[in-house]
Amino acid sequence: MCKMKKAIIFTFLLALSIATMIFISGCSQGASIKDNVSGQLTETAGLTSYENKAYGIKINYPSDWARNEGSMGTVAMFLSPLESSSDTFRENVNIIVQDLSAQPMTLKEYTDLSLAQIGEFVTDSNVISSTATVIDGNPANSIIYTGRQGQYIFKWMQAWAIKDNKAYVLTYTANEDTYNAFLSMVQEMLGSFEII
Repeated sequence: MCKMKKAIIFTFLLALSIATMIFISGCSQGASIKDNVSGQLTETAGLTSYENKAYGIKINYPSDWARNEGSMGTVAMFLSPLESSSDTFRENVNIIVQDLSAQPMTLKEYTDLSLAQIGEFVTDSNVISSTATVIDGNPANSIIYTGRQGQYIFKWMQAWAIKDNKAYVLTYTANEDTYNAFLSMVQEMLGSFEII
């Protein structure tokens, strides 16, 4: 298997493992939050602006969401608050920046590999949509899909852009039945994402 495909598989599996780890590891009871000296925060009108100069990214996220940096291979992860005492999963948005300089590829190649892996790695997978979009003025692709991990059914929205041989991958993960409850906030977050 070529290095490029291995790298994409790693990113895809990382997004899946994050969903599982948040559920299993007790992140539903409170995420381990750590401040990274490279990350800077600014808070305005219910949103906090997060910037990581080392990775060249910036995003706004809800002030009541927890932030976790450098966990499970992500640059940053933002976790929704618990909805009730019986809430077992915190919906989340995570950001991965992947260096593709060793195996440069086009957006189409990256998208094709990512779509192929859904069927390989997600039980009962169903790709709902795959559409062209824009991330911070850069051509991008967005997919929405569902699948099973253990007894749980998750719904994912992933978007990625490639700029200067780096893939910027944003993933929203939710239980399928709570996906829409956070969708408008997540869309606002993704719309605020900048490559700086």
